[in-house]
Amino acid sequence: MAKQIKWLVVASMAMGLVFSLFTFTLFKESRGYAQYHSQSLMNDTSHLIGSFQRKQEVLQQILQTRTLTQVQVDLIREDSYTLINYYEDYNRLAMNLDRYENTGYSIAEAAFVTEAVFNRKIAEIQETDNAKIKLDNEFLEKVEFLTAFNERCLHTLGKHVRGFVITDTSVETTEEREELSENGIKEDFWVEILKRLDREAFEKQRDLEMLVD
Repeated sequence: MAKQIKWLVVASMAMGLVFSLFTFTLFKESRGYAQYHSQSLMNDTSHLIGSFQRKQEVLQQILQTRTLTQVQVDLIREDSYTLINYYEDYNRLAMNLDRYENTGYSIAEAAFVTEAVFNRKIAEIQETDNAKIKLDNEFLEKVEFLTAFNERCLHTLGKHVRGFVITDTSVETTEEREELSENGIKEDFWVEILKRLDREAFEKQRDLEMLVD
């Protein structure tokens, strides 16, 4: 009887050790998963803010000069795809985590519209030897709308982002940036950014679609 009790104690201790090791392994994997995605999230969010700011500068230059160059179109396309890639990556992650799923008009679709507007216009320059094309009032009205829309999106980012302070011309990190690089994916701010940018796009859906009609 004593041997049986001793064996049960040893078996229980062994099972406890195995369970502890298993739990610790899961904890390490979960922590590593969070750190990996958190670091990527903060880097990608910084890049996203910068792309919105650069696009704002380019759009304002176009309005001031009333002209359009291929270089400007290339920059707008690059910034649009920064937004599209960010949205696709983190919207997919949010869906996988059951934290957000958008079934309506999205900010990514708005980015595709922005790219299309300028791609169509710059096609005219390919038929000439000019380095730039002059813009008429009708197209400049489209640029004015996209400038205002981009500014609204920047304002939305500024309200809901964490780890950064957005100024008119730059983005500065805050003290919590380092902490968020460890566990930011567990927070709600990045999901809220997706929601709010989608809302901005949804509210202007008809106006955006009319730009390419």
